Amino acid sequence: MIARTLAAACLVGVLGAVIVQEFGTGLPLGLFNDGRETYEMLSMITLGVIIAALAVLAVEVFARRTLRVGAWVRGGLAAALLFEVMLFAIDVTLVSRGADPPLGGPYREFQTRSGDWIFVKKPHSGSPLGFRTVTPYPTASSGRRLLFLGDSYTEGSARDRSCNYPNVAAATLASQSGVPVAVLNAGVAGYGPRDAVGLLRHLLEEGYEADAIVYGLFLENDFTDNLPGTTRRVVAGINFRFPESGFLRRFHPLNSRSFRYALFIDRAIRIPFGGGVPAQRADGPCVLEPQERAAELPRSLVRLARRRLEGNYGGQVRTAMAEVESALRDLRLVAGDRPVFLVVFPDRILVDDSLVQAMGVQRDLYATGRLQDWVDDVWPDAIRVEQALSAGAENFRTQDTHLSDLGNSRAGQYVGRALVGRLGW
Repeated sequence: MIARTLAAACLVGVLGAVIVQEFGTGLPLGLFNDGRETYEMLSMITLGVIIAALAVLAVEVFARRTLRVGAWVRGGLAAALLFEVMLFAIDVTLVSRGADPPLGGPYREFQTRSGDWIFVKKPHSGSPLGFRTVTPYPTASSGRRLLFLGDSYTEGSARDRSCNYPNVAAATLASQSGVPVAVLNAGVAGYGPRDAVGLLRHLLEEGYEADAIVYGLFLENDFTDNLPGTTRRVVAGINFRFPESGFLRRFHPLNSRSFRYALFIDRAIRIPFGGGVPAQRADGPCVLEPQERAAELPRSLVRLARRRLEGNYGGQVRTAMAEVESALRDLRLVAGDRPVFLVVFPDRILVDDSLVQAMGVQRDLYATGRLQDWVDDVWPDAIRVEQALSAGAENFRTQDTHLSDLGNSRAGQYVGRALVGRLGW
């Protein structure tokens, strides 16, 4: 009777978590901005299984008898809990936490001095924080230094660091101002503005110095990186979103490590067989001339751009905008008296006619109220680089929406010239 009652109580908690997460208002934009339909289907299947299992246990409790199917339910529940505990132990020791976890995906998480959990790339010989550099950045700087924050646009999609946008911006600023400028590139692929706030706080706590901070906001997906009511944590070496609510994280089956590992394994299996395009960066000398392109854009690029549109321009886009605006305010607060500059990278469809034609959309439907209105209201002196990228496809890589070497160079020169007047160096 005790075992039946405990199992029933556990499933009641699980049922409550599923109902609250799927039908409540605590997650206005949900957890996933890609594959949402699949997640919703799995969640409904989970709900049905839980209700059926609860019905079996209820019969046992009220009839005071043991059913064979009830024993299966209790055994399955116990096995699932035991597996989750074992997976948790493996994950936090070998995969997702620690100074240099040896297994899993490219990310790790750790707790900062202020108690925040942040995620970065796993360390390499050039950086203990996984930044794209060949030597670790010193905490102090003998001269002027710019700290760049942002996602993969900042981390760098160029072949060589010298033609990555932050390095080009600093070189342009130094050339025009006559003042040597060093770069601390703290860009992390996958970051949203809330993640950048946490990393900035950590860097300042650790004593890293910077004379100014430049944050790169990519309008195509940064509005759905940090969704309201969620937090981002690393499981299987991959950054995932979880509800901020501890109750939902612990009781909803689709927030379990088991489910997130299943997602990781599914993606790892599908990518080699054409199930997706992983983020890749070729290394080598910079290519700063327009490259010959195929007459037709890759279907994977068109699918990616369409998913981004659906995720970023839905009916609740204003909710996402409010979350980004709040994070940008916090960024300024954490920066203290250091000047903060916002660099805005446009959606590729705003500057690439070939992608617009391939998608069969009308650009104005998506541009209105996003680039001009929102940026002008929230950060009137933002550095918007769409003009520098107006040549379109030649500024982007062939397989995705990242900047090519040429696009990085043009954006960096534009940003560097803009910083000359703003910094007054």
